[in-house]
Amino acid sequence: MEFLLTSIASSIAYILKQYKGVKYGMVSLLRNELVRIYEKYTKLGYCPSYMKENVNDMYQSYHKLGGNGMITTMVNEIYKLPNEKKEKI
Repeated sequence: MEFLLTSIASSIAYILKQYKGVKYGMVSLLRNELVRIYEKYTKLGYCPSYMKENVNDMYQSYHKLGGNGMITTMVNEIYKLPNEKKEKI
């Protein structure tokens, strides 16, 4: 019985370690993508509405997974961008 409990505890510890690795990896990937989008679209001076929707989805997931607030300013700047490129007259 003791062996079984030790084995279960060991398995749970391993699964939690794996989960944390996947979680932190996902947070890093989301943060990287949000920074990339920020850099691209602020340089262009606009951001299409479909991309803003994607940013919102990524940002919500980022925070649910424990991402910190360092991305908040960037995301808010993306939201402020016009949806279309301004035509030059």
